[in-house]
Amino acid sequence: MVACPKCRHSNSDGSAMCLACGFPLPRAAPRPAAVAPGFGAAPGSAGFGGASGVGAGDGMDEFHRMMAERAAKQKRNRLIGTAVAVVALVGGGGWLMVQKRKTAAAQVVLEAGGMFAERDRTEMGAFWNCVTSSDIDVGSFQSADQIQQRIESAYFTQQKTFSEHITSECVPKMERARAAMSALVRDMPPDMKEAGDKYVATLPRLQAGIETYAERIKGRGAVKDVDQTIQEVGTAFSAEPSVESVAFEKFLVCAIPDLDKKKDVQGVLEFLASTCKADAVKFMTRVREQCGPLVQNLNKDGKPAPSKTFKANAKKFYEEDQRQLQAWEYCAKRSRKGKKVLDLEEFLTASGDYIETRSDVVRAAREAASRITGTPLEAPAKKPGAPAPAAE
Repeated sequence: MVACPKCRHSNSDGSAMCLACGFPLPRAAPRPAAVAPGFGAAPGSAGFGGASGVGAGDGMDEFHRMMAERAAKQKRNRLIGTAVAVVALVGGGGWLMVQKRKTAAAQVVLEAGGMFAERDRTEMGAFWNCVTSSDIDVGSFQSADQIQQRIESAYFTQQKTFSEHITSECVPKMERARAAMSALVRDMPPDMKEAGDKYVATLPRLQAGIETYAERIKGRGAVKDVDQTIQEVGTAFSAEPSVESVAFEKFLVCAIPDLDKKKDVQGVLEFLASTCKADAVKFMTRVREQCGPLVQNLNKDGKPAPSKTFKANAKKFYEEDQRQLQAWEYCAKRSRKGKKVLDLEEFLTASGDYIETRSDVVRAAREAASRITGTPLEAPAKKPGAPAPAAE
């Protein structure tokens, strides 16, 4: 047996290479061949067969060499396989780490979007519940008209105190919501910051709009009082110069330009119909302010003082059917309805922007998470009754 100088593995005599590690083995000195009596080896011969014969030791060397090469090849293959496995494991681990970081970053954005939605629901929800006097989800509104209807319905439940209710209760809730939402947006991830800033910018406009509305509705009672007085005094209008008749004739001269050019009451009716259909708010606002005092606070026990035009106008414009009063009622109602829209116009415009930017913040969170992870963005669920998206 021959011990390998490198790994000390015992190998068969005559092995050229170590069967364990493939290291070359030292060649042992050849033993003298035994020669049978009477058979002497010829000088220069190598046993049987002479100089041209192949010895048994040479065959064993070739066998051992082949076995050693095979073992070395197997070892190289094992090393290569191990190295490939290590590389694959390291590469796969790196990919998993990258995906893990992306998922974590996307989760941060989604959590910020969820926190925004929850904070808006509680903070801004308190304000919306206050101005509508009901528990609502403003995100369910499809148009500004729905918001107007809710607020006007709340007004009718407390007409005399609604202005004070908004100023003392609703506006402070808006101020608290502004502070809370502004602080939240400041800490948002960069991908949501632009949408968040636009959302915050709508809140001061909402507050200014509702404060304007609260101030404007203070005069609604006075407006209705003037309209009611016009009807009461107009009902007493006749060709006789009573206190009410004299007052109403003066009111007509003030309210209707070029009254003297109207031939009869039909001309008055046509004028009121066309004027109030075009812009009842503008017309009736002037009539109430400039001409309303002529029919208010009358001293019905006093002596009437007819104008120079009373007799002619009373003759032309008095009629028993009193269609003129119906025309004035039409103008008054149309004006008050239009005035409600104007009273809330600033607030409704801001409300539309608020609802839009509110949705944009949540959408920005979803889009950012989709970009980070590289996954397609799922289409939002369609709301019941919402129109289908237009085909591109």
